[in-house]
Amino acid sequence: MSGEPIIPPGSRAVLIGVPRYQNDARYRSYAAVGNSVEGMYQLLVESGLCGWREEQVEKIVNPTNAGQLMGRLRQLAAETTGVLLFYFVGHGQPSEHTGELCLAIADTDHANPDATGLEYAKIKRTLHSGTPAATRVAILDCCYSGRAIGLGADDDGTQLADLSDCAGAYTLTAADERAHVPPDGEGHPRTAFTGELLDLLTRDGVPGGPDGLALGAIFPHLRHRLAAKGLPRPNQRSDDTAAAFVFACNRATPPPGQPPREADRATSPSTIGRAVPRQDADVSPLSSERVGERRIAPLTGRRSAGTRTPTSPRARRRILAAVLTVAVVLTVAVGWVMWPQGQDALPGLTFAGQMTAPTGVDTAVFSHDGRTLATAGVDGTVLLWNTASHQQVGQPIGPIAANSRPEIAFTADDRSLRTVSCDPGQPQKECVTARLWDTTSGQQTGKPTVIPREFISWPLWVLSPHGRTLAISNTISCTVTDLDSGQKTGLAASANCDGDTAAFSPDDHIVILGRVTTVWVADTLSGRTIASFTLGSGSTIERMALSPDNRTFAVALSDNTVQLWDIASGRQTGSTLTGLTKSALALVFSPDGRALAATGGDGTAVVWDTASQRRFGDPLTDVNAIAFNPDDQTLVTGGLDHTIRLWTLPPKETSGTSTGDH
Repeated sequence: MSGEPIIPPGSRAVLIGVPRYQNDARYRSYAAVGNSVEGMYQLLVESGLCGWREEQVEKIVNPTNAGQLMGRLRQLAAETTGVLLFYFVGHGQPSEHTGELCLAIADTDHANPDATGLEYAKIKRTLHSGTPAATRVAILDCCYSGRAIGLGADDDGTQLADLSDCAGAYTLTAADERAHVPPDGEGHPRTAFTGELLDLLTRDGVPGGPDGLALGAIFPHLRHRLAAKGLPRPNQRSDDTAAAFVFACNRATPPPGQPPREADRATSPSTIGRAVPRQDADVSPLSSERVGERRIAPLTGRRSAGTRTPTSPRARRRILAAVLTVAVVLTVAVGWVMWPQGQDALPGLTFAGQMTAPTGVDTAVFSHDGRTLATAGVDGTVLLWNTASHQQVGQPIGPIAANSRPEIAFTADDRSLRTVSCDPGQPQKECVTARLWDTTSGQQTGKPTVIPREFISWPLWVLSPHGRTLAISNTISCTVTDLDSGQKTGLAASANCDGDTAAFSPDDHIVILGRVTTVWVADTLSGRTIASFTLGSGSTIERMALSPDNRTFAVALSDNTVQLWDIASGRQTGSTLTGLTKSALALVFSPDGRALAATGGDGTAVVWDTASQRRFGDPLTDVNAIAFNPDDQTLVTGGLDHTIRLWTLPPKETSGTSTGDH
């Protein structure tokens, strides 16, 4: 297999980065953009993970003259027969004249981006009909890149989104609106989107994943990482063929029969879009052969030349003694480390069944009678499940908005489901949309409620457990809206709140907001502030949850810890909870307040006993969404692996907890 390409002949990659703009000061220059395009080049050519050859990749930095650049792109596309990859990092903006996405190059005029920049509609048409390439991939790291897969209309009436539906086409976008680029001097070498993509592929990989990572498999992990840091969520559009294209080797997968060593990663057999062993340049101390070609002898005391090493009885006794000594030391060390942890953990949760979803699960919520579970998939479709039979019921709802992690809640009578999402392709001032769906027919009932954003790009919105009240926080105000009556109530803290996260009480009567280290507790009917105080920790607030008795709130912090606070006294109760290894994506109480569950950005979920602050068993894995059944002691976890799992808590006498009191 030595020397076999992992990218077929006739493939081309075009990487465009614009870190500096020369004509218009309204386009801010970022060193991180230049670092990002260089990082993508290193990933494709130098990392040994993607298999692109140097002559197959064209890197274009700070280009000018949009007409000439578009001509060059069309020429390269027409010559490409294998894989065509287009990557752009820089400024993007909608044209005021056409509303379409425009990619700004070094000499683009901010007032006329469609005339002086790259109209993405032209690039999309090139990917659609201007190339014989079998696989076409577009990766866009810029503001408003989500419009590349939105519902813009082409000149001939064709929906631009439909142009992504050709065989072998895949589009990955950084943000529906504002992308995140760290300012110079903040110590961040790359843009947020490209930086997380590169870290995922070149540093971390996907533990337990396949040898080769397909585009469709990379996306949910990338989205998970960005969401865990509070960054704009990416989007994707693809057909089945393109989603299965293997983009990179899995850094977390060791070579067969070898331990995972950083300097000696192997990959799967070569096919189109698949990886082969790296051809490293380092030389064995015993041979001048390349790593990809040298023979690796079994670990049986043989030299690489195949000659047995003579070993005397005395030498064998010394080796045996050394092995026994190391074994004893390791046994004592492991026992010393694990003993306190074993003492600290309570009995674990019991597996109680599972369902298989068509896609990864973004959100999960139970009906109020506990008989139905609703899950939102990464494709934006909501499915309903019977919790007793574990079978799908009713008709699919939606799709709403793919990869939007929507807020969903059953109405009080469980006959309808409310969804709230920020839909790509909506007008700039109309992002947050609430819809009501019939749970039997799956059809939308009534007109959707559109909440104006008041010119705020990324508002925070949270739907109450009964699906009636929507809390929105932004830099202008904090309000709660009754979605049935349309009545809006401003919160007393609205001059200061600008919340980073929020949560409702189970009865919808109280909303709690958190920003950095400050917490506000407000009455949803009057808007009156019930309590406000500052947490003593230097870490910032990531997620919050209110206990069923409305006396206690839990807060997940940026240092991956969780704390319980008494609202009346404004003091932390008990010890700090540990066990998460990434920032929390979700935080929920059990219906009796006995347990608290959190899931982190790495797919690990931890469940604690709130009275003793001890964990229930080992952390759960492959978790993206969590929810407690209000009718019993069942926890549901939804995963990126398409699996929905049900778990039951140990009997109360096992942990000795009291109900409701913390």
